Amino acid sequence: MFANERYLKILDLLDQESSVTVSELMKLFGVSIETVRRDLEHLEKQGLLTRVHGGAISNKKMNKFEKLESRMSENRALKQQLAKIAVRYIRENDTIAIDSGSTAMELVPFIKSQFRRLTIVTNSPEVLNAFSDMDTYELIQIGGQYLRDEKAFYGHLALDAINRLHFSKAFIFPSAISLRHGVGVFVHELFDIERAFMHNADEVFMLADHSKFEKTATIKLCDVTTSYKFITDSEMPAQVYERYRKHSIQIINK
Repeated sequence: MFANERYLKILDLLDQESSVTVSELMKLFGVSIETVRRDLEHLEKQGLLTRVHGGAISNKKMNKFEKLESRMSENRALKQQLAKIAVRYIRENDTIAIDSGSTAMELVPFIKSQFRRLTIVTNSPEVLNAFSDMDTYELIQIGGQYLRDEKAFYGHLALDAINRLHFSKAFIFPSAISLRHGVGVFVHELFDIERAFMHNADEVFMLADHSKFEKTATIKLCDVTTSYKFITDSEMPAQVYERYRKHSIQIINK
């Protein structure tokens, strides 16, 4: 099979499945791993796919990453739906870890309106400042190196602080969720912070509007498993909801 034929076949497969693995293509084409890697590199240079560890994903399924300033004004009504659902799982006197990001800021007013005594832990100074008028809350700022674009702290100092704490709940705001590729994020500096929040929490809640489901991001945060609760909005397509339900994944959208 000529290279151009392999290119077309790879793109056809990506249209159908949204991802391919190197081993699948080696078996399909009867070629070496080096040949497959060259094919994927060529198609990536054309902007037709994105290479990931062990294979490639379709750019049609890759969520576009916007800076925090742009995300703050996107899908606010949907983010507020997520926040309204999320606060149902909080209890008075809980210790809560809150990830940074635009959805975090929509969660803040719902928490403030319903609870008098909480401990809030966050690596976002924006989130902390939004809670600063709550005299009955204990606030813990996770500090470290400052990532200006995301207005969040990260790095070894931040990780050391998180790993000394324990949380009732952790609220994480991923960029993409896929049954096959897992929970995805774009900002590699914040990866370890989010993982630490999850590791030290009794319960983990992933908040993502419906547009982020069955999409991918460049960095895999974790697998989609029954260990986590996934909160989304009422606009999630029924067929997507059903697919997750069949895998026993907890999808909460009302």
